[in-house]
Amino acid sequence: MKNNFVMKIVIFMCLAAALSLSGCAVMDKNTPGWAQYRIPDQSDDLRLASSSTGTGEPVLLIHGFGASSYSWRHVIAPLAQKYRVITIDLKGFGDSPKPRDDAYSVYEQARLVRNFILDNDLKNLHIVGHSYGGGVALAVSIYLAASNPELQKSLVLMDNIAYPQELPDFVKILATPILGPLLIHTLPDTFQVKDLLKKVYFNDDLIPQDAIDHYAADLGKPNAKYALLTTARQILPRDLQEFSNNYPNLRIPTLIVWSREDEIVPLAIGQRLHEHLPNSKLVVLSDVGHAVQEEKPALLLPHLQHFLDDQTQHHAAPRH
Repeated sequence: MKNNFVMKIVIFMCLAAALSLSGCAVMDKNTPGWAQYRIPDQSDDLRLASSSTGTGEPVLLIHGFGASSYSWRHVIAPLAQKYRVITIDLKGFGDSPKPRDDAYSVYEQARLVRNFILDNDLKNLHIVGHSYGGGVALAVSIYLAASNPELQKSLVLMDNIAYPQELPDFVKILATPILGPLLIHTLPDTFQVKDLLKKVYFNDDLIPQDAIDHYAADLGKPNAKYALLTTARQILPRDLQEFSNNYPNLRIPTLIVWSREDEIVPLAIGQRLHEHLPNSKLVVLSDVGHAVQEEKPALLLPHLQHFLDDQTQHHAAPRH
């Protein structure tokens, strides 16, 4: 019985690899684009799970695809020494609601995060976004620049989606009809999570069992797999190239942090983003994978703390 199950896994993974390479992923084409979201709607009763610790100017941390606020566990306490650190779980992830609808795009997530910011009266705000959550952070910042420019002080983007790109194989698999749902509902959650983390980490030996267990538990929550599959199909908006035309108008101080070895969102995306964001600084890290805040937080923290401190001190200077 055990050997049959192992063989089933091997067969599924081989099929997945073959299909992912042949471009069988099907992205949702009916997902509303930026034009429909440009004026965000606040009449919504979906509330994102969140936590807050520390005092001072608020720093909002937005996690990436398949993750949750847990991904920030190593940076929360150090930042909370000077700031009010707020973590949220995006719709469909962690402890947030996971409705069985078709609204899991970056723009929908950004609308919900913007509503969270307004509902909680967050001011002098610093937004930090990673990967898919970095795409959300970009859209939120563009929302705020247009409607509430006085609320946000700075932006930090980490290995984030920003332009049309080749999808990572694991996203292609999830977005492939029949195969994606079959795999996600058949393979053990811990197996799926560990396989994904091997792509996220540069050094697989640094993957902690606690992280595997935590993310596997999240994946086992009701409707979590539905949310992951739907998000995968909507992860790159069809009008992303057009949306990127907004970037040169985003003038808030921005720190862009990228891994040279990132296998999921290539460094070329970060370099292009740096060229298009007029008030940005690019920091490139080596010997770390897609999620530096999890794999090597000590590499990230000095850059993050220095940037936040610089923005706080700069804006706190008396006006003459």
